[in-house]
Amino acid sequence: MGVGTIKAILIDIAGTLVYGNKPIPGAIKIVPYLRNLGLKILFTTNTDSRTPTTIHRELVNMGFDILKDEVFSPIIALKEFLKRNQDKKIYFLLSKETKKEFQEFQEPIGDEIPSFVVIGDFRDDWRLERLDKAFHYIVNGAQILGTQGNRYFIDNHGNDLLDTGSFVHTLAYAAQVEARIFGKPSVEFFDMAMKKLGTNASETIIIGDDIYADLHGGKEAGLRTILVRTGKGASYRSSISMDADTILDSIADLSLVLGKS
Repeated sequence: MGVGTIKAILIDIAGTLVYGNKPIPGAIKIVPYLRNLGLKILFTTNTDSRTPTTIHRELVNMGFDILKDEVFSPIIALKEFLKRNQDKKIYFLLSKETKKEFQEFQEPIGDEIPSFVVIGDFRDDWRLERLDKAFHYIVNGAQILGTQGNRYFIDNHGNDLLDTGSFVHTLAYAAQVEARIFGKPSVEFFDMAMKKLGTNASETIIIGDDIYADLHGGKEAGLRTILVRTGKGASYRSSISMDADTILDSIADLSLVLGKS
């Protein structure tokens, strides 16, 4: 591949840069390597249970030289959209930590039907009545805003667990409506990331471990794609993996395709 016309790289975090609570071997050294190549970097994640500030702090504590502004999550994308709709009422299904990011926005009072229902990771306060209330609002006209579209994620112990996308699509199916997704694999997420970097699709690479969120989403947005065989990527069959433009054993092998700094 080589650097060529590439000006920026989007790096998935969970499963690509880190696995569990530890960096992927060699991942810490890749960041200065990419900077030496002159590439702009944005660290992308679908994590919606924690704020971008928390995610940044966790990465720095692991040893990564990353700026807070280089972390891009669905929470940032969603917040930018809601700021353009400050007059709207919103019902939030979010974790207690993430909900604090949206204190400036109005919520429905009494029998009011909100304009939007925001669905994210709410496993720290998972109650069926919260889903029922969201469904009531949706069938009465509220639009579903999903923080991200992942069906499942791998936790720090290697277990496959239901992710936000499963609940977003469940409610959309039940109400027979379309949900708007703000995280990966939404093309809008990738477009916002490139706008932040000041690049276009032909100048940008996405590297990740998730065929659906990272690669399919990236391809839909016109990016070149690299799949790593860590995280979710370790379990994909060869026929599925061929959807990627390039396949690497790990992010630590990026120099094999981008060349020396």
